[in-house]
Amino acid sequence: MRRPSPPASWRRRNCGGPRAPWPAQWTRPSRRCDMNLSVQDSKASPASAQLRGRRFAYLGPEGTFTEQALRRVPEAMGGRLLPAASASEALAHVRRGTADAAMLPVQNTVAGMVPDTLRALVEQPSPAVLREVVLGVEFAVLVRPGASLRDIRTVSGHSHAGAQVRRWLREHVPRAHWVTAPSNAAAARSVREGECDAAVAGEFTAARYGLEAIATGIQDTPGATTRFLLCARSGTLRGTGSHPADRTSLIGRFAGRPEQQRDLLDGLKNHPFLQAASLNVADHGPGGHILLADCPGPPDHPDSARAVGLLQLRLPGLRSLGSYASLCPVVVPYERSRTVPARIRAVDGASAEPALGDISRLREQIDALDHLLIDTLRKRLEASREIQRLRTGHGGSPVDSGRERTVRGRFAESLGEGGGGIADAVLELCRGKAAT
Repeated sequence: MRRPSPPASWRRRNCGGPRAPWPAQWTRPSRRCDMNLSVQDSKASPASAQLRGRRFAYLGPEGTFTEQALRRVPEAMGGRLLPAASASEALAHVRRGTADAAMLPVQNTVAGMVPDTLRALVEQPSPAVLREVVLGVEFAVLVRPGASLRDIRTVSGHSHAGAQVRRWLREHVPRAHWVTAPSNAAAARSVREGECDAAVAGEFTAARYGLEAIATGIQDTPGATTRFLLCARSGTLRGTGSHPADRTSLIGRFAGRPEQQRDLLDGLKNHPFLQAASLNVADHGPGGHILLADCPGPPDHPDSARAVGLLQLRLPGLRSLGSYASLCPVVVPYERSRTVPARIRAVDGASAEPALGDISRLREQIDALDHLLIDTLRKRLEASREIQRLRTGHGGSPVDSGRERTVRGRFAESLGEGGGGIADAVLELCRGKAAT
C-alpha cells in the first residue's frame, strides 16, 4: 500500500529554503524499527536545550537518507545541518571544529558495510559514537517532469542503492547504464542538471530537486534497513537523554593475505566470548583491512568486557569508538556480515546456498561450545577428585549423597526432563566410574 502524499500546503512551505523533516504521518515505519523516535517528537531536556545552535555534518547533499537519520536524533534538535560530499569531509568538519558531530551511514542489511565510512572512521583521530540510528530504506526512480521509463538511458545512485535495486532495474530498464554517485541525493541533483536521466533515491528527495517519482518501492529486498552513526570528537559532546548503551564498538586496521584474514575472522567468530559480537571487514589498500567490531551492551557488562578484552588482545590496533544508545531496538546478535554476500549472490543468479552456509556456521558454533563444555567438565572432575581426597583423608566417604541430590535437582530444574540424566552422567564421571 502506497503512503499518502503530503498536502500542497506542506510542499509550498518546505520545497524552498531550509527543509523541514518529512512529517511522521507520511513516513512508513520499518517492520524492524520503532520509527516513532524522531527529533520532532522527542521530549526536550535541559541537555538538549544546551545543544541548540550546534552544527551537525552529514553525508549530503540535501535529500539523503543520512539527513533523515540526523533529523531523528534529539541532539540535532535546533541545530544547523551541514551537508558534506563524503564521510571523510563530514568528519573533517568535526576535527576542525566547524561541526560538533557528523552523521554517517555505516551498514545496510542487504549491501553490507559502507567502506568509505569505515575508512574515514579509522583515519580520523579519535572519533566517538554518540548514538546509532537504524532506518528502513525504500527506493524510488526519480526523473525530470514528463519523462517516462522509456526515456531512461542512464541511472545514477550510490553503490549501496544500486546493489539493492539491481534486479528491478534489469527487469524494467534493461538498456540503462548505471552511473555511481557519491550519494543518492547527488544522483538526484545530476538528473536535475541534465547529466543523467534517472536517479535511485528516497521518494522524499524528489521535491527537493524538482523531480518526479515514476516508480516507488523498487528495492529487491523488502524490509531492508541502514544503520547510521552520530560521531563527535571524544569528550566534546554527550548524547541527550538517559538511554542506556546498547553497543560498544571497536575499529582498527590489520594486514594480511585474504586467507589469513579468513582464518583470523573464523577464529574470532567461533570464540565463545564473541558469539554475540558482530565482526565486519572492509578492504583498506593492498593487503590491508579494516575491522569494525560491535559488542552488545556497555563496557562494564561482564560479557561485553570479556569480548572487548579478547578483541584488543588478538588485534592490539583496535581502538574504542565508545558505547552508545540506539534509536532502533538492537537485535542480539546483530545480523552477521557473513550472511549478506550469500543473499546478494542469490539475487545475482549464482548458485549460492545460504541455508547450507547457515548450517555450517551453526555447526562451527556447536563445535566451539563442545570444546568449552569438555574443558569445563575436566575442571569439575579435578575439583571433585580433590574433594574426594580431602574427605577420605579424614576418614569420610568419598561420596556425599545429599550433595548429589542437590546437583541432580539443579540440573533437572534448569534443563527439564533430561537434566537429571545429564547430572547422573556428570556425577558418575566425577566419581571415577566412567572413562576419562
